[in-house]
Amino acid sequence: MSVFRNGVARAGRAAIIVSLMTLPVGTLQAQVLEEIVVTAQVREVGLQTAPVAVTAFTGQQLERNRIFSISDLAGSSPSLSLTQGSSPVDLELNIRGITNSRLDAPSGEAAVGTFVDDVYIGRAGGMNQDYFDIERIEVIRGPQGVLLGKSVVGGAISIITNKPEFENSGAIRVGMGNYDSQLVSGYVTGGLNDAWAGRISFQSRRHDGYAYDILHNREIDDWESQQFRAQLLYRPSDSKWSGRLVLDYNKDSMNGLNSVAISDGQTGGFRPRPWSQLRAFLGLTDPRVSIPEENVFAGDRGPTQQFLNRESGGMSLNISGEFETFRLNLITGYRAGHANNLYDQTGGGPDVLDENETFGVVFADFLAFDPTAATFLFSEPVGENADISAFSQEIRLTSTDEGQLDWIAGVFFKKDSIDKFDRFFGEGNSGALATLSGESHWINNGENTNIGVFGQVGWQLTDALKINVGARWTSDKKEGRIQGIAVATGDRFNPADTAPLTPLVQEYDTPYGDTWKKTTPQATLEWTPNEDFFMYGTISTGFKGGYFQDTAPNAFAASFATRPEEVINYEVGVKSDFAGGRARLNAAVFLMDYTDLQVEQTNQDCLCNLTENASDAEISGIEAEFTFLVAEGVLLNISGSFIDTEYVDFREASGVISSGNPLQRTPETRYGANLDWSITDSFNVFVNYAWQDKMPWQPANLNFEDSYGLLDARATFSPPNAQWAVSVWGKNITDELYRSNVIPFFGEEVSQFGPPRTYGVDFSYSFE
Repeated sequence: MSVFRNGVARAGRAAIIVSLMTLPVGTLQAQVLEEIVVTAQVREVGLQTAPVAVTAFTGQQLERNRIFSISDLAGSSPSLSLTQGSSPVDLELNIRGITNSRLDAPSGEAAVGTFVDDVYIGRAGGMNQDYFDIERIEVIRGPQGVLLGKSVVGGAISIITNKPEFENSGAIRVGMGNYDSQLVSGYVTGGLNDAWAGRISFQSRRHDGYAYDILHNREIDDWESQQFRAQLLYRPSDSKWSGRLVLDYNKDSMNGLNSVAISDGQTGGFRPRPWSQLRAFLGLTDPRVSIPEENVFAGDRGPTQQFLNRESGGMSLNISGEFETFRLNLITGYRAGHANNLYDQTGGGPDVLDENETFGVVFADFLAFDPTAATFLFSEPVGENADISAFSQEIRLTSTDEGQLDWIAGVFFKKDSIDKFDRFFGEGNSGALATLSGESHWINNGENTNIGVFGQVGWQLTDALKINVGARWTSDKKEGRIQGIAVATGDRFNPADTAPLTPLVQEYDTPYGDTWKKTTPQATLEWTPNEDFFMYGTISTGFKGGYFQDTAPNAFAASFATRPEEVINYEVGVKSDFAGGRARLNAAVFLMDYTDLQVEQTNQDCLCNLTENASDAEISGIEAEFTFLVAEGVLLNISGSFIDTEYVDFREASGVISSGNPLQRTPETRYGANLDWSITDSFNVFVNYAWQDKMPWQPANLNFEDSYGLLDARATFSPPNAQWAVSVWGKNITDELYRSNVIPFFGEEVSQFGPPRTYGVDFSYSFE
C-alpha cells in the first residue's frame, strides 16, 4: 500500500512539473497575485505584512474544494491536522504538534482556539456548525497569547462570515453524489433602508453511512446537518457608530460510530486482542463492516442502537464606534448547545456471542476457536449527555492614527457552564476483566470564568523597522462538582449469576476548583526593506489553565487538577513577492518550548481517558507556502511543513517512560499542492493533493498510522456572463483507507476511518 501511495505522490508531482514545462512562454501575462486582507491580529492588514504565520482561505476557495467543516480544512494548511477524539463530539485539532484535550469535559480547554466573527468558541458542543456563506477562514499558527488570548497555545482558526450588503443579491446551490449525499445551500441579502441591511443564509447536508453494521443489517455513520444564520447590519453614512447582529442555529445527527478493532501486531505483555480475534472468527476482513452491539444500561427496557444528536445556537453582536484617533469595538457572544450520544467504543462485545443474534454464534464456539482471546472478551458501550452555555464580552480599543505609534488595548470576560452525564457499561466474561465489569455513572457540573486584560504597542523605529510589544494578564477559574456512581448490574454472560459486578468507579461526591493566573508577553520585530519583502522575528508565549479529570475513577483523582500548560515560541518568518508579482513565497522557522504540556490518552488500567502533564516538551520546524501565477488562468499552490517533536521529560502515570519520543498524533512531514486552471473562459479545473507522514497514536509510540495522501478534483463549467455554474467533483479519488482515530486498548488498535471515495455534481445559480 505504501508503495502505491508513494507512486501516486511521485506521479502527481511529475504531472504538475510536466504541465508547467509544456505551457508556452508567450502565455505569461503581467497579472499579479491578489492581496488578501487578514485580521489575525485583530486589525485589518495585508497577508504579506502580517507578522504571524497565517494561511487564509477565501470563500471562493472553500466552495471550490468543497470545504464544509474543520475535518475538510485539515490538510489544506501547513502544520494543521485533525483526528476524531475518543468521543463522537470530540474533535482534536492539531497545529504544530499541539492537540486539543477533551473539549466535552467541563474543565477542558482548547489548545487551538476557534473564533467565529471575533467571538471565541471554546467547546466542541458549540462547534458543530458547517462552513457556509463564508468570507474567509484564517489558520493562525503558533501561540497568540496577547491579542487572541484564551488558551490559544498552538494556534487559532478564525472564521469570518459574509456580511449583509446594501445591494440586493442571492444565490442557491444544490448538489448530489454517491452514498446518497445531498446538499442545499443559499443566501439572500439586501438593504432594508439607507442605514440597515440584512442577510439570511442556510445549508442542509446529508449522506448515507460509509460503513455497514452486519450484526443488525443496517448502514452505520448515516449523517445529516441543518444550519441557519440571520444577520442585521446597521451602518448609517452620517454616524460614527455601526453594529452587526448575527443569530445562528445548527443541528446534526448520526446513527452510530464505526469502530473496528485491529491487532497491534506486537508481542509480549498483556495483549489478549479480544475484538480482532472475534472478527477473525466471524471471517470479517473489511474495516468498513462492523459488529457493534446494541447498548444496554441499567434501567433500559431494551437494547438501544447507537446515535448522536447535537444542537447549538448562538448570538454575536459587534458594535463599533469610530473616533478621531481610535476605534471602539464591543464584542458580545452567547452560545448554548446540547449533545446526546450512545455508541459502542470497541465495536463488538458479549451480545455478538448470543445464540439468539443474527450470527447464531454461542460463546462455546468462540472459546474453542481461541481460548485466550475469549477469556478477555469485553463489552464497552458509552453514553454521554451534555448541556453547554457560554457568555463572553470583549471591549477593544484600536488606534487609527497613522503616526509613529499604534496600539491595541482591551479587556475580556467569559463564563461558561457545562452539565454532563456519562454512562459506561463494561463487562468481561472472566479472568482479569471480571473485576472491571459493571455500570458506572459520572455527573459532572462545572463552571469556568476567564478574565483577561491585554495591550500592545507598535513603534515605527525607521521606515523599514518596527517593533511591537504587548502582554496579557489572564485569570482562569474552574470549579464544579463531580459524582461517581457505581450501579449494580447483572451478568449478561451468565444470566443466572446473582452476584453484582464490580463497577469501574468508586462511589464519591467531590467538589473541585482552582484558579490560575498568568501574564503572557510578546515582542515582535518587523523589517520591510521594500514593498515586496517582509521579515519578522517574534518571541511569543501562551498559557492554558489546569484540567480536572472528566470521568475520574475515585474522589482523589477528581479533586486534583493537572498543572497549567505554558509555552515560549521563538519564530522567524519571511514573506516575499517576486517575478513581477506573479510569485509568492512565505515561510517560517520556529522553536516552541513547552512546560507541563497536557497530554490525553486512554488508560486501559481504569478503562478511562486521562489527561496528565509531560514536564517538558520541545517542538521545532519549518513551514512554507509557494504560490505561482504560471500563466493567465493557471495558478499553482504548494505548501508543506516539517516538524520535529519530542517529549523531553515525560513519565506517565502508568509508569511508562515516554521521554525522547515524538509527540502523539503529529506527522513529521506534511505537504500539499493544488492547481487551479481556467482552461477556457467557461471551463475551470481544480486539483488538490495532500500528503502526511507516518505518525504515532500515543506517547509511548507503540502504535502508528502509515503515511497517506488524498487526491481531490473539481471541474466547473460556467459560460461568460452567466449566472449559473455546474461542477463535477471527487474527493479521495484514489480511495485511500486511512484512520481518523485510534485508541490502543488491550493489544488492539480500536480504529475509526476517514471517508472513502466520494463524488458528485453541484449546480449553483446567483441573482441580483
